[in-house]
Amino acid sequence: MSSIDLMDVTTVASSQFASQAGVISDIKAVAGVYTFNLTWEDIANNLKPMISNPFGQISLSRNPRNRNAGKFMRLSDFLAFAKGKKLSGIMITVEHASFMAEKLGFGVVDAVIKAVDDSGYSKQSAQKVMIQSTNSSTLVKFKQLAKYNLVYKIDEVVKDAAPSSLADIKKFADAASVSIKSVYPESSNFLINQTNPLVKSLQSAGLPVYVYLLMNEFFSQPYDFFSDATSQINALVHKGGEGGGVDGLITDFPGTAHRYKLNSCRNMGDKTPYYMLPPQRGGLVGVIQDKAALPPAMAPEPVLTVSDVAEPPLPPVSNTTAPAPSHAPVEVSVSIPITAAVLVLCASLLI
Repeated sequence: MSSIDLMDVTTVASSQFASQAGVISDIKAVAGVYTFNLTWEDIANNLKPMISNPFGQISLSRNPRNRNAGKFMRLSDFLAFAKGKKLSGIMITVEHASFMAEKLGFGVVDAVIKAVDDSGYSKQSAQKVMIQSTNSSTLVKFKQLAKYNLVYKIDEVVKDAAPSSLADIKKFADAASVSIKSVYPESSNFLINQTNPLVKSLQSAGLPVYVYLLMNEFFSQPYDFFSDATSQINALVHKGGEGGGVDGLITDFPGTAHRYKLNSCRNMGDKTPYYMLPPQRGGLVGVIQDKAALPPAMAPEPVLTVSDVAEPPLPPVSNTTAPAPSHAPVEVSVSIPITAAVLVLCASLLI
């Protein structure tokens, strides 16, 4: 699953467990039913998965016919599933590790390492194992205990990274992931005439850059990409000129990225067809004649500093039980087996 909150990714809202909804401020400000509120048996036997719906606010539903198709996967299930595919590697996103250690008494870092080792990934080199987190403390812990490819996720829109922050990231990460808007700044769905140096700064520090999160829905791309997911991919990976120059993609639709990878026009150098060139930044908004129709000017984007990156070490795993969400009318399950805890991991396939 992509969220620790079952309200986001399951049918729990219409189940007998909906009454357990409550607020845990350490995770999010709105009420949720969390994976640690239930056992794996509760989830697997009583709930159905729910496809993500990132554009629900504009009534654009993603594949409504198969909204609840599929099945839940434990981390061990996912690792076995991915191992049988022709993939260069897997990515596992780990969040809330500090909360789980301190408040739940559960060491998610140790649990992930054990699951990966038990699945045999540590004894092969055909598929790379990548661990992604927004928390530097989590990646530091992984670096101390295992030899995986560690990816630091920059979860805010920034235009560049200060040299001190780059040096700090290099201490615990092998790569970085950045948002699309950090590569291509936009206002009201128009690209603006601004080139952010963030990707080049990270790469110059020896950090490959992955961009997230690509989607096929037309509403997810700025108008400059012609509402075309492939055009957006082409611009993001294109080196030089108006291209984003990223090293890899994190996407909800790996099939689209794979199809683009097969395009024979990608590596033609000076003979690249004109239609394969990325759009000019700010080119579309520049043709708007009516000044009143122009998108609003953007405030300057911040620079990533060392204070944004540095964190205290992960707390030791405490001997405690799961906290009840505020205003929750029923008791919370205190059993946190690996089968339930791994539901907070978002696993992405990289092709």
